Amino acid sequence: MRDDINRFWLFKAMHRHIKHTFRIVMVIFAALLVAAIVWFISGEGVKEPGKINWGVTFSPRQTEYLGLDSGKVYKALLDDMGVRNFRLMAPWYQVEPKPGQYDFSDVDWYIREAQKRDAKVILAIGRKLFRWPECHEPDWARKLPAAEFEVKIMALLRAEIEHFSQFRNIVAWQIENEAMLPFGKCDPAPNLDLLKREIALARSLDSRPVITTESGEISPWFRIGALVDRLGVSLYRVTNNPIFGKISYPFRPGFYQKKAALAKALNPNLQDVFITELQLEPWGDKPLAEMTVQEQYKSMDFERTQDTIEFAKKTGFSDVYVWGAEWWYWLKDKQKDDRFWELGKSLMK
Repeated sequence: MRDDINRFWLFKAMHRHIKHTFRIVMVIFAALLVAAIVWFISGEGVKEPGKINWGVTFSPRQTEYLGLDSGKVYKALLDDMGVRNFRLMAPWYQVEPKPGQYDFSDVDWYIREAQKRDAKVILAIGRKLFRWPECHEPDWARKLPAAEFEVKIMALLRAEIEHFSQFRNIVAWQIENEAMLPFGKCDPAPNLDLLKREIALARSLDSRPVITTESGEISPWFRIGALVDRLGVSLYRVTNNPIFGKISYPFRPGFYQKKAALAKALNPNLQDVFITELQLEPWGDKPLAEMTVQEQYKSMDFERTQDTIEFAKKTGFSDVYVWGAEWWYWLKDKQKDDRFWELGKSLMK
């Protein structure tokens, strides 16, 4: 009986000791986890690159939306600002206005003008590309059943690569834009299986690197990073959400580089991560063209523009494409404010 009692109290003591030890381990684990998250988000300890290759993501549609001549703005970017790295796109509605009838002439003009000046081009192709409404299919395609719709996308991609492969200043193919981010007017929504098939087709048709893009802040990177040679990411410090309103991300510059290092560690095939969309234009609670200049500056004034550029320099990425150069030209041409444009010229030098 006495032995049973001793064993009982010994068991109780051991149980209390185990529980106490477990609590200590869990507290230490939680502290380490919090420290790791803080370290990751704070993004300290990242070296800046020695040289940044600056470029511009350019949209003719955006210039026209602002009441500008797209060709004039593009030539000003080439000849006045001195841009030598562009990200351009071939919108589906433009290159296939009728089923099976392709017209590449408009996109050809932009690529040729770049080629004349030894400027390099990343060409975004497919259905979901940059700028609102994100998905740029022609009206006739919206009426198709889902399966036939995807067949048409694959045919479009083949036709685009076979045509544009003649331009040697195209340095990479961007297949879709933030395909897995649920943003924009896209019905049916893009899917991962289709994206994989598009990328495989691009690889089979041409040897140039394949790129796609992700949100810099809210996408994980490593899943899509497994599919491509280079991953382009956006960098937005302040956004305007219809549900939550104005959101300022808490991340520090090194957060992006640590995230890139993780994506590359998980995907040895991923050669590079870089910024394809550095937010340098206003994002308010209504469309840009409907905002007053004062409202625009409230969202993105000159000081915030400078700060964002300095922030981007500290991320450690060697390639950065500016988002908002069309607006800079509009400010210079329509508002007689050339500070942003001149800042762009200094970057491109």
